[in-house]
Amino acid sequence: MNWTYSEIYEKGMECIKEAEAEDCLDLGAETQSQNRLNREYMDQLLFEMRFMGSQWADTSYNLFGKNIPAPIISSALCPGRLLGSITGYGDPYLMQIASGLADAGTIMSVGMSSPPFLQQIIDQGVDFIKFVKPYISSRDESDFIIYTLKDAEARGALAVGIDVDVFYGEKARDEDPTLLPFGVQSLEQLERYRKATDLPFIVKGVLSVHDAIKSKEIGADGIIVSNHGGEAIDYSVPVLKVLPEIKKAVPEMLVMVDSQFKRGTDILKALALGADCVCVLTVLMIAYAAYGKQGVTRMMEILTEELKRNMSITGCKDVNSIDSSIIWT
Repeated sequence: MNWTYSEIYEKGMECIKEAEAEDCLDLGAETQSQNRLNREYMDQLLFEMRFMGSQWADTSYNLFGKNIPAPIISSALCPGRLLGSITGYGDPYLMQIASGLADAGTIMSVGMSSPPFLQQIIDQGVDFIKFVKPYISSRDESDFIIYTLKDAEARGALAVGIDVDVFYGEKARDEDPTLLPFGVQSLEQLERYRKATDLPFIVKGVLSVHDAIKSKEIGADGIIVSNHGGEAIDYSVPVLKVLPEIKKAVPEMLVMVDSQFKRGTDILKALALGADCVCVLTVLMIAYAAYGKQGVTRMMEILTEELKRNMSITGCKDVNSIDSSIIWT
């Protein structure tokens, strides 16, 4: 189980191509510009090296009272097209990914899931954060969302939150963005959700100082800077371009980030520019496609190993000592 990153990635991509699911790796809206622009900006950020007086870095981190090997957790996972196409939609791949993350000692973010399905994930022994969608249905959507938040709290969630970047639906290319029953939630509703739980509350899908400040005003404890895999709006600003301004605007809030983080260098760039924690997704799905839950565990180990080495090379002895001075543009 000592696979290299390349071995995992190449094997996973081979399985994805065999299933003719390669298009599911990039489901951005309309022209699919978002992920390309996001990656191009990330690749423009460069490191300076600081060997003199350096030491092996300590990557350990505490998130919501849980000690984890590094500030790296999964992005919100739910049944989806990619792994559904590869394994079949009846395959319990989310439970296997949960088990792999548990073995890696990290945290799983969980997206859409019924209470029984969520419990199956929890039964794998993984610590989790539960996100709800802004559902609009024939029921009172606020009551249903609050029920979901309280259910997750009762089942032992470390934190809960809501996706705000799907108020107007998710859009892959030119598909109908209203296929799922999501809708706009008022600030008053969001504040009500926050007050419904004693757990830390996270607003996911923030990509502006405006939304970061509004999240603080409703009482949120943290935010996730994200472009929702490119399925929110075409030509969205790269996450690492806006991240420093967001952190400056809400320095007291927990700021996490996701969207296309693939290597330890990507993760270090995010931490240097203001992120407290980085969420990964695509590489975990590729790792699962390659070697199942063991692939997931090994991928998390590799990302931590890469982060440790890169922090050491840039003179960052621990997570708290990382700052933007190591980055050149």
